[in-house]
Amino acid sequence: MKQIHVLVVDDDKDVLGSLAEILTELKLNPITANNGIEALENIKMRRIDLIITDLMMPKMDGFELIQQARKINTNIPIVVLSGHGEVKNVVRALSLGAYNFITKPFTIKQIEEIIKRGLRLREFSLATHKLLEGVKNYTEMEFPSLPHLLPSAALYITRECQWRGIEQENVLSNISICIDELLNNALVHGNRMDEAKRINVKMSFDNDIFTLIIQDEGNGFDYKALITDFSENAQSLPTKRGLFIVNYLMDELSFNEEGNRVTAVKHLTETTKVLH
Repeated sequence: MKQIHVLVVDDDKDVLGSLAEILTELKLNPITANNGIEALENIKMRRIDLIITDLMMPKMDGFELIQQARKINTNIPIVVLSGHGEVKNVVRALSLGAYNFITKPFTIKQIEEIIKRGLRLREFSLATHKLLEGVKNYTEMEFPSLPHLLPSAALYITRECQWRGIEQENVLSNISICIDELLNNALVHGNRMDEAKRINVKMSFDNDIFTLIIQDEGNGFDYKALITDFSENAQSLPTKRGLFIVNYLMDELSFNEEGNRVTAVKHLTETTKVLH
């Protein structure tokens, strides 16, 4: 059976010792730290299945530890230690990502029950993450070439990205810039503001990649010459500034043979390029 590692963080040696004894009695492996800084080092260096932390500690308090720990590994459940009169502190800790709290003085039964809940949450989180690795989501929309519809369409696509889990601010900013450029390109240069022609948008999301496809009903253009303009060896900036920006901010940019459908891809797990 896999050993469960529980990180206990408290500057009170008596509390730390008591919790370590209880965890050992429950056949769990306690790992102790006197403050948040020591705790973070343990989280970075070894597998931690659950964290029990005090809130008021020197060097780095429990609130900061919760935030930093969740940046390193969002799947680690965190429970906080508190006194009966620390309602505001517990509420703040819960809002930062803790899942439960243990009041002092505590009992073996209380510790056991809360740890069981935390480990169930961890397994649920890990299983969900594993499931999402094999899930793809698709969204498609189509609308006429009306300029006043573009802001709403761009906002909808950006919100869809957020809904599908793209939350990093710089990535969303880059994507929203590209959405605006590509929609305007389809409206003005593709459909030439012809209200009878439509713009089709397709999005696909998986664990690592966001793909945006925008197609107009225009005649297209010579995209091969454009790709040459985007080369690092080009002597001057290209005339199609919008597509140049998209090519820089996204990780892949391609066109269909006619040149009226553009596909832009963002790899979500790699270092992203940001327009400053």
